[in-house]
Amino acid sequence: MTSSSTAWLASYPKSGNTWVRAQLSSLQHGEDFDLNRMDESSSNDRMDMSLGMPVGDLSDEDVAGALRLSWALRKPNEAKFIRRKTHRPWLNAQDGFPIPWQPHGACAIYVVRDPRGVVASWAHHLGISQESAAEHMSVARSDLHRSDNHGDESFTSWSRHVSSWLDNCGLPQMVVRYEDMAEDPERELIRMANFLQINASKAQIQAAVAACAFDELVVSEALNGFREAATPGRVFFRKGDPNSWKDEVPDHVLQKIVADHGEVMSRLGYL
Repeated sequence: MTSSSTAWLASYPKSGNTWVRAQLSSLQHGEDFDLNRMDESSSNDRMDMSLGMPVGDLSDEDVAGALRLSWALRKPNEAKFIRRKTHRPWLNAQDGFPIPWQPHGACAIYVVRDPRGVVASWAHHLGISQESAAEHMSVARSDLHRSDNHGDESFTSWSRHVSSWLDNCGLPQMVVRYEDMAEDPERELIRMANFLQINASKAQIQAAVAACAFDELVVSEALNGFREAATPGRVFFRKGDPNSWKDEVPDHVLQKIVADHGEVMSRLGYL
């Protein structure tokens, strides 16, 4: 990986991407870490900055071309490692080119979570029923509503999203499971730092883990808000317990999740 590589932080929504970004940002900034000023930007943020207008103002057919343009305008040496969040699957169903479209030499961290945990968090995030969330996660393509700050985001099913990154992207890649982060966040942050060639002491790792403990993120959001929250008044950092789905998700939804995604769940050690 070159000194100016883009490191993609990719995931299906509500899988722990923000937690990973917070830990890496805290590791970089130390005591100056601010949850609302994380240095990563999403692919939509990148388009906004490059085009000088919110991507939400673009028509659907313009979004794919705008993403390519935004990366063409990227300054090649603007940071040692440029971390970019994305919830997009690797392949764009509209015109077949890779999404996110990236400069040569990029790498990716793919953050994955048991879909039984995703469905509960996804339902809360969107303000929909768990049955509806499970349906969103199973269809070949699911479009979220357009907002002022973001264009429509299209997702494949959870299984196809995971497989698109693990099997198709062709980049140097590591997989981080949400459940492993919850079990041993220090170990997982060391893995990510090594992968991204970040030199960090044990004390720096421990400080970043402590600053981004879930309880600390909850307090930070309560005191200062969180600009990435989807709906004002609905908390972003909800529980953080990887096993909460066992008490939250009804049996018929769990059965649908396993029926729809059992093969990929088994591949990742969830069954």
